[in-house]
Amino acid sequence: MSAVLAVCGEAFCAMVGDGRMVEEPILDGKPKILTEDLPKVRKVNKNVVIGFAGDCLAAVQIINALEDYQTQYLTLEKIVKILAEKGRTVEIQPVGVRLLVGGRGRKGDFQLVTLGSAEAFQPQTQPARPGAYLIEGACSHTEIGPVLEQQVKPQAAQWRSLDDVAKTLDGCIAALAERDESVNAKCFRELIL
Repeated sequence: MSAVLAVCGEAFCAMVGDGRMVEEPILDGKPKILTEDLPKVRKVNKNVVIGFAGDCLAAVQIINALEDYQTQYLTLEKIVKILAEKGRTVEIQPVGVRLLVGGRGRKGDFQLVTLGSAEAFQPQTQPARPGAYLIEGACSHTEIGPVLEQQVKPQAAQWRSLDDVAKTLDGCIAALAERDESVNAKCFRELIL
């Protein structure tokens, strides 16, 4: 139903998602497309960006829990806590929900957090390390690992700018769209510096 990818380095977090929303569950192997223009990444404030894959309606309900707060003051850690708590209360289609939360933590360090329905919204936090990139992705109906291996691994060593990172992430979304009819190649991007 969707795809989202994130890259965090020691000085940035970039996220890209596709725009297709399909009706779940997918029957007869052919997805019914509801829209081609649903952004699956959202900048919460100057420090945090969120992306999702899976049950779009459930994911939007979870993310909309942030509207009860003055988001400009929320830390990454508080946002993750709110999302995890809300996620445990929302009815979710069997396809599940996967959230990626990236950006600056309370101490100013870049982090990438994954949480989803398959793990009862138990957050998995990875801090950025000097000279390395954190790369995560989620796709509802296609294994994302092979795409990341084919697209990101050979290109990451040549990254010299954020445009290079964006080009690679867009290429991953395009590759997923070729393999999975629940994903389109329309990219929505957010960036935290």
